[in-house]
Amino acid sequence: MRVLICAGRHYADTKMSRQVLDAYHRLHPVHVLIHGGSQYLGSEVEDWARETSVDVVRYPPNWQRHGKQAERHRNQFMLADSRPDVVIALPGGEDTSELVSRAKDCGIHVLTVEN
Repeated sequence: MRVLICAGRHYADTKMSRQVLDAYHRLHPVHVLIHGGSQYLGSEVEDWARETSVDVVRYPPNWQRHGKQAERHRNQFMLADSRPDVVIALPGGEDTSELVSRAKDCGIHVLTVEN
């Protein structure tokens, strides 16, 4: 199972992210964890993946090339390039909502987690 996890830029509930990943992994074993390199959750979800022997693919935003649109460009590319089976969406803003909408439009299952 290829899982893309996303959240808002300032979302920092590392405990919740681990709980969600643990619960999902118990039901549907994750083989690849895909994420956008968030400054708050990136290292935490990578630690979780290493602890559970899950491969990691990271897509950090290219701020130098895309400026303020870096996260939006990254999300579009990450979704198309990574071929996730499911998107787990933690709370976020407009960019997260757009990623969720695009995933649904592509027929990718989306699991939305709210606070």
